[in-house]
Amino acid sequence: MKTLTILVAMILLTCCVTSQISARFWESTPSLRNEELQWWYHKPRFPSPSAGKALPPLPAGYFHPVPFNPPPEVAKCLSDCKEVKTCFADIRKTYFTRKPAIGSNCCDAIEKMKDDCEKTVFGSFHNRFFNGLVKRHCSNKVGSSPAPSPA
Repeated sequence: MKTLTILVAMILLTCCVTSQISARFWESTPSLRNEELQWWYHKPRFPSPSAGKALPPLPAGYFHPVPFNPPPEVAKCLSDCKEVKTCFADIRKTYFTRKPAIGSNCCDAIEKMKDDCEKTVFGSFHNRFFNGLVKRHCSNKVGSSPAPSPA
């Protein structure tokens, strides 16, 4: 115990001395902020063929957004869900916002999912806790359905 205490004390003393020496050194060094750049230093300028020119407008109807389709393996794993695209979009939105917002239809498909499908669907997110977050949300959502009213 004594040797550990002595070792820690020596390390602290060394750090203190080193910081004081470096502080004195930097005080005596002139500030580089006020120093002008050397005459040989120049900013690189790359010639651009369209410098100062605007791009022409795109023809009407040229841009068509590409619809998002989940990979076929994911579509197969979420086949119990009626809207696979919507379900996978909800999962992606949950990942990026960190707020579970998954519909009950999608939750049913997630709860019926097997282990190999879990790795396929949730593996692309590279977060081992994300799968648990979604499953917990879905189990709470299914478990919190309103109780039947007494007749």
